[in-house]
Amino acid sequence: MMSFRLLRKCVPSWWIAGLALAISAGTPALLTAALVTPEEINNVRVYKQMAKSTVLIASAYYSQHHITQASGRGLGSGVLIDAEGSIVTNAHVVGGAASITVTLHDGTRLPAQLIGSDPQSDVALLRVTLPKGSYSPADLGDSDKLEIGQKVLAIGHPFGLGYAFSIGIVSGFGKLLETKQEVFQERVIQTTAPFNPGNSGGPLVDSEDRVVGINSSILLGAQSIGFAIPINTVKAIVAELKADGRVIRPRLGVKGKFVTDEVKNLIVLPLVSGLLIIDVEDGSPAEAAGLRAGNLDVVIQGEPWILGGDIIVSVNGDDVKNSEQYAKVLRQLKVEQAVSLKVVRDGVWQTKTVHLGERPTLSGPAQHPALQVPPVVPQGLGLVPF
Repeated sequence: MMSFRLLRKCVPSWWIAGLALAISAGTPALLTAALVTPEEINNVRVYKQMAKSTVLIASAYYSQHHITQASGRGLGSGVLIDAEGSIVTNAHVVGGAASITVTLHDGTRLPAQLIGSDPQSDVALLRVTLPKGSYSPADLGDSDKLEIGQKVLAIGHPFGLGYAFSIGIVSGFGKLLETKQEVFQERVIQTTAPFNPGNSGGPLVDSEDRVVGINSSILLGAQSIGFAIPINTVKAIVAELKADGRVIRPRLGVKGKFVTDEVKNLIVLPLVSGLLIIDVEDGSPAEAAGLRAGNLDVVIQGEPWILGGDIIVSVNGDDVKNSEQYAKVLRQLKVEQAVSLKVVRDGVWQTKTVHLGERPTLSGPAQHPALQVPPVVPQGLGLVPF
């Protein structure tokens, strides 16, 4: 028979402790001790804690005509972030809704007011009047400290079936992801935690029950590839929504793509690292400043490009030669600010002064009850607006 000393060398200490407890309690406890690991115990703890902060959001949509357009009801999730009843969710969960109802963890149903929505970042802020009781606002973490391979847990209401919990890891980070119209997000969290329609707006949390992201979208046709908005981005958006009900962004009025080393090595035309202008918007500050878009359609290694346009290499002396520099500069710019652009046109360096306008606010979808938003595309494959 194996001695206790030998047993200690062969199995972890937590199992020994569980075994001792099981022996004193009987066979069922013995099986429990053998099967439940410390990680599983912590998963249960995280779920119980975070479920108190996670809400079900039901959005009602009323039709203008009972034949041509049906009424509907969308379901999503949200996160209670303070004792005043502020709830964060996705803009596509509540976009165009005629009324919004929030259901708390204890089953209490409350009407919600839309404080503000930002379709570009897919963040919306709701507010409810909390009844007296013990409600637990979520603890917001620091998404900048996330590492690839770190475990994350997602909570939400898939298909409105009730609270559900899924586990995965941070599988990557997207930078400057975009939809067909606008920059979708400066940086998004890619995760293997399974999402389903109804998970939208729910929290993505770490092992210490800190919210590190807001679940937002999945990549259609893929397996176990979901995206969450980093909580640090959400914090900044929420602050602006509380103050103004919207996010005010500067506008130059160009769309472009960053010149890669591969393109520079393959093309004879004079190219430098920077934002290659592919389109200049009509009536924009860029058009007023005389910036020029490209007119030469080419395909390079299967990717479409439009060459011949100006290349923006710096803004107010700060380089914008890649996506990281571009994002940093954009955060510093303000509406109506005069900026100095260093531009390369046909190999000649020029300096142009532009007065930035305000980027129009995107309209949210009339109804978007499902989580499946259009798949995001990594920067470099599509256009970057500025």
